[in-house]
Amino acid sequence: MRVTRPLLGLAALGLAATSAAQNAPPQPSPQPGLSGLENTVGELRDEQPAAAPPSREAEPPAVPVPTMPAPAAPERAAPATPAPRARPAFVEPLSPEQRATLDAAVRRGRLLGAIARAGILATQDMLSRVSDPAGAGISGWLAEAEGNAVTVTFYADGDGGAPPAAVYKVTILGGRPTAREVFLAGNHPPLTGHLARMAAARRATEGLDHRACGGQDFNVLVVPPSAPDAPIDVYQISPQTSRGHFPIGGHFKSTIAADGSVVASRGFTNACLDVAAAEPAAGQQPAPIAVNHLLDPLPTEIHVFLAIWIGHPLAVVAGDPQRLFAVTPEGIGEVPR
Repeated sequence: MRVTRPLLGLAALGLAATSAAQNAPPQPSPQPGLSGLENTVGELRDEQPAAAPPSREAEPPAVPVPTMPAPAAPERAAPATPAPRARPAFVEPLSPEQRATLDAAVRRGRLLGAIARAGILATQDMLSRVSDPAGAGISGWLAEAEGNAVTVTFYADGDGGAPPAAVYKVTILGGRPTAREVFLAGNHPPLTGHLARMAAARRATEGLDHRACGGQDFNVLVVPPSAPDAPIDVYQISPQTSRGHFPIGGHFKSTIAADGSVVASRGFTNACLDVAAAEPAAGQQPAPIAVNHLLDPLPTEIHVFLAIWIGHPLAVVAGDPQRLFAVTPEGIGEVPR
């Protein structure tokens, strides 16, 4: 029979009491019927006038009489308050370094979203004025901030080693084109400065062994350098292949040094993954899309960009031990589990 810990404690107390009784000197056994008489005598003594106390020498040593605590009045038990849900002991809180990593991912993801949005608006404007972009030689576009506006330059590759040259330029301010400039054939100004470096960085990624999901060409987002000789990050984004479906996989980031060499390159998933993301009904919030991320311990800038592009928040599981994160265009937060 299994003996529980409380029963073992009671058994130990019983053995101790038995041992004490065995070691104590023998006591006379009480006489039958004396217990009631002793109680009666005690009550009578309480009613008699107090006699002079005997001398201390003759007073026998006092023997403490154990008393039982009075039973407590019954009371209604208060409803138990559930203890706060504690984080499992094996999951440490996010460190300051991890929080800084998430903040940087949010800033970069929002920047990618702004570049992509400017590119969409600029492309719509360009197509309304350039009837044949391929015939005009347009091979790419670049976005750069100018004050509160974003300037998008569509350019053509140079012939015979000549630098790329601008074909069409449009300024986006407040979500709409506000100024534009068309450069006629034979009068295309060459790209200079950081725009020339950005075009070269974009071209350097074309030789990498990266494949877009869906078989179409990448959408390429080039991040302007933070300094004249700073490296340039180029993102290759797999395009949307059908309405209501978005690629979670097939996105890459490459870093190009000032000398034009590719110093780092990575994918954000191991395979292509397409998710359905229907537009929510009127008056309803978009439902989160669950993503299991394996290649990083934390969500990345691509998750923030996808939340902007798809229009749905992401519920990203990442790390070991696993953590759950809510990713929105506004930020990344860990969700207690």
